[in-house]
Amino acid sequence: MVKLLIAEDEEILRLSLQKKLARLWPQAKLVAQCSNGEDALAALEQLQPDVAFLDVQMGSLSGLDVACLSSHLCHLVFVTAYDQYAVKAFEAGAIDYLLKPYSDARLQQCITRLQQRLHQPPARLDRASLQPTGGTYLNQLKLQLGNKIWLQKTENILYFHASGRYVEVVTTEREFVVRTPLKELEKQLDPQLFWRIHRSTLINIQQLDHVKTLDSEQMQAWMKGCTKPLAISRSGQHLFKPTEWSNG
Repeated sequence: MVKLLIAEDEEILRLSLQKKLARLWPQAKLVAQCSNGEDALAALEQLQPDVAFLDVQMGSLSGLDVACLSSHLCHLVFVTAYDQYAVKAFEAGAIDYLLKPYSDARLQQCITRLQQRLHQPPARLDRASLQPTGGTYLNQLKLQLGNKIWLQKTENILYFHASGRYVEVVTTEREFVVRTPLKELEKQLDPQLFWRIHRSTLINIQQLDHVKTLDSEQMQAWMKGCTKPLAISRSGQHLFKPTEWSNG
């Protein structure tokens, strides 16, 4: 019997994949479902599954980290909302990738590919081969609000604001909170579109309404549809002219 492992930090998505696999691949057995990379790595070493379905973004130890540390142990499938990582993983030797949201038909295609490759030894993946191609940035983020998961296009994000251990993500329709550090988010976003105006604030320049100069040392960014301004630090003021500025 084929043994499976699922590593996904969102409970809703983890249970959804579990149910889909039980229905589409009844001959396989789920031996572990993990909510973080640390547990996934331990389960891979202890239970030795044949296939691991790994989410790319899982906090301090990501699916990519787990893959690099354990790719020789079993066959890998990446389940992710980030297409640039998925394609690189596939090119590097992962059997397949599932780009969220995926259909039953796409999962069935993945299962068929796994069944055809299980007799072969797993490919070894390295971190360098899993890095997204230079110039490729995220075009959507997986965000949770209550018991719902949203795939939010980055073009609809107004700004990111770091507050303690969390980052507020404000979009044109709603607000979210994520645990990914602002610095890590910034690395994955197009720097021509997302500007750091303060050590704790990253704005989408396409969603900027205007910038206002209060005095020689203070400037504010007013985002479209927002009733409160965002402070621009002195180090960020060089991005704007020292007068009223509009995104027309």
